[in-house]
Amino acid sequence: MIPIHDIAEVHKKELKMNQLVTLTHYDSSEAHRHNYFEFFVFLKGGGNHLIDFVEFPILDNSIHIVAPGQVHQVKRELDSSGYVFIFELNLFDHSKEIENLLFDHICLEVTEFAPNYHFDSAFKDELILNVEKAWQEYNSKEPFKNLIVLNHLFHIILHCLRSKKSAHSDNDLKNNDVYTSFRRLLNKEYKTLKKVKDYASILNITEKQLNEILHQRTGETVSTLIYKQLILEAKRLLNTGIPAKEVAYELNFQDPAHFSKFFKTQTGLSPSDFKNVHE
Repeated sequence: MIPIHDIAEVHKKELKMNQLVTLTHYDSSEAHRHNYFEFFVFLKGGGNHLIDFVEFPILDNSIHIVAPGQVHQVKRELDSSGYVFIFELNLFDHSKEIENLLFDHICLEVTEFAPNYHFDSAFKDELILNVEKAWQEYNSKEPFKNLIVLNHLFHIILHCLRSKKSAHSDNDLKNNDVYTSFRRLLNKEYKTLKKVKDYASILNITEKQLNEILHQRTGETVSTLIYKQLILEAKRLLNTGIPAKEVAYELNFQDPAHFSKFFKTQTGLSPSDFKNVHE
């Protein structure tokens, strides 16, 4: 059963920071999900990080972003070390570029929008300096320490943003506004809106136009992306220990049998078989 960690006791714009110290035994935290961002900075790598059922290696000088709702499990080795920043999306509502980057991590699957960033030696010293200065400030009692910590995190995320931007050509960004609007709408409404015409209507374009834009960007149809979003959330819910019947109702399927048939068609496994594989 995967627990859901809450940040309800923390003010909306509070930034927390923890140190990932060298371990005295092999660490394999339980899989869980939470309603806030975890921004891992691994200075010394080793091990793997499972994020939404995909495994990513933990490398030296790397960053892993875990978005709200994602299921993850850190399996790092004995001598790995680093830091983790904990915050909510609106911490960066003053910077639309960074807010958009973080929102993409919420909306897009990890196979499409990778949650890991690896920086070469050119940025190594700068990364170490920023994160260690942030940790020093976080543990101080100096005035404005939170703003200084935020400034260091802001600087690090900008490098993540730059690496994403440089990886996309101008052709990739064509019709980007429509694509982004669709993915955000899908992330918000996938439980209730399951037809292409619903999304096209809200976005004020034809179904054909929406399919063409999404196919050009992803190679997939609108229906396929809607189904993938439903399956991803179904997997997450099943792994929290929720019975398939309740998952079906949570995702607004007419009945559990319909949900089970849909799940098996999309994954090749029944909901119960999937739960057994991932227990």
